[in-house]
Amino acid sequence: MKDFLIVATILNKKNIEALMNSGAGALRINSSHLSIVQLLNFLNYLRTQRLKLPVYIDLKGHKMRLSRYQPKIRLITGQQIELVTDSSKSNALIVSVEILKMLIPEQEFSLSDGKIRLKILNVGRSFARAMVLKGGVVEGAKGLNVSPHPVELTGITDMDKMIVEKTKGYGFVRYALSFVSSAEEIEELKSLSGRYVAAKIERELTRERLLKIGEVADELWLCRGDLGAQLGYKGLAQYYRNFNKLISEFQIPVLMAGGVLEHMVDHSIPTRSEICHLIDLVEHGYKGVVLSDETALGKFPIEVLKTIQEVIL
Repeated sequence: MKDFLIVATILNKKNIEALMNSGAGALRINSSHLSIVQLLNFLNYLRTQRLKLPVYIDLKGHKMRLSRYQPKIRLITGQQIELVTDSSKSNALIVSVEILKMLIPEQEFSLSDGKIRLKILNVGRSFARAMVLKGGVVEGAKGLNVSPHPVELTGITDMDKMIVEKTKGYGFVRYALSFVSSAEEIEELKSLSGRYVAAKIERELTRERLLKIGEVADELWLCRGDLGAQLGYKGLAQYYRNFNKLISEFQIPVLMAGGVLEHMVDHSIPTRSEICHLIDLVEHGYKGVVLSDETALGKFPIEVLKTIQEVIL
């Protein structure tokens, strides 16, 4: 398994050299968490380090999100909260006009990969009111999921186009497109960038659509966070099972992304279930993993990489 790829997400310059020395085969930067100036400064720093690893820039795609200007607030189970488009509101959830138009009474939705859940009570012309079913801390640019997800949201966004235009000149850059819905999106991104493109599978897609995406992408990432929020536990398990049966039909690498060693975000050792899951991924045909919070926010990023090395490599 020498070709098993470990992609480590980074938020800043901290630990980059240690991550590379501990087995990271590529790095990932989430563009949702950086301004374009911050992103370019980060890439310029990496270029000065004569980086030899590829760096995936994770593009937002047509993923429904709270506004980047969303203030950090804590939602309490049982409270009511407004969803508005006015970014000056300090105690509300700030969304785009397009998202507001999608909301209907009695509809449930979630934030932060299902960690926070709300239910729409009523909808006005410029706002919606929701009941918090499961509370938590809300921050800017966090993903918002309704089920079923509106697959008609397709194409490359203007923001992603600008990011590509500004960053495609860096020789080590690759792209990972969030919430891919069609092969045409990948073709458009490859045409714009001339770069290696990974398609992130984050919504429920048919077998036929998955295979078409696999024909044009350079890599596939199965991302269970948003899928789980949309499908629920049973639906996610069934989708995962069906997806695994398709892996042998793809002619490109397939990686598992997100929550691979989630226990190690706060603990120095994995659970036994996580260890067994790593081996199962290899048996199913996955060619690598994408680590998110484990290396970006976790307390033990180097231990995470060493664990994967020990178990798989």
